[in-house]
Amino acid sequence: MAVVPIIKPLHSIHPGEWYFGAEFERLHTVLGSCVALTAWHPSLKVGGMCHYLLAREPNTKDAQRRSMTRGDCRYAINALEQMKKSMQTYDEMSEFQLGIFGGGDMFAYTTPTSIGFDNIAFVRQWLMREKLQPLHVDVGGSISRSLMLVIPTGDIQLKHYVMNQA
Repeated sequence: MAVVPIIKPLHSIHPGEWYFGAEFERLHTVLGSCVALTAWHPSLKVGGMCHYLLAREPNTKDAQRRSMTRGDCRYAINALEQMKKSMQTYDEMSEFQLGIFGGGDMFAYTTPTSIGFDNIAFVRQWLMREKLQPLHVDVGGSISRSLMLVIPTGDIQLKHYVMNQA
């Protein structure tokens, strides 16, 4: 009887989503001004990725709306908290190889900041607060990115796409 290998598929991470574990072989996302955090453990061969859209929730005084967005991983604080909890179920966070990607300035604005800039600043502050250093950093610029984390090896595959600024 022949042994059929189990194929672990590709899993796409869409804006506002996250995944952590070893069920999939590869995690993939596409980034513009959004930011993705990757985490991979070299000896346990587990990893994950989150993809957030905004550094902070929109300012609102509507208590009902605020309660609905708690845990909403479209926002950095929630996405990064999910990743932190997931990593801590396996090992100390310092044992993971981290990467930050994205935060592109997709449109020519005349303001001193952009969504991408704010997203990058948020993840950098979070990393400093957690006393973590990312191994992989590819942020900013006027580009979009295609990102893949290969969980069995920890390899990062990254492609850049130049945005036409007409």
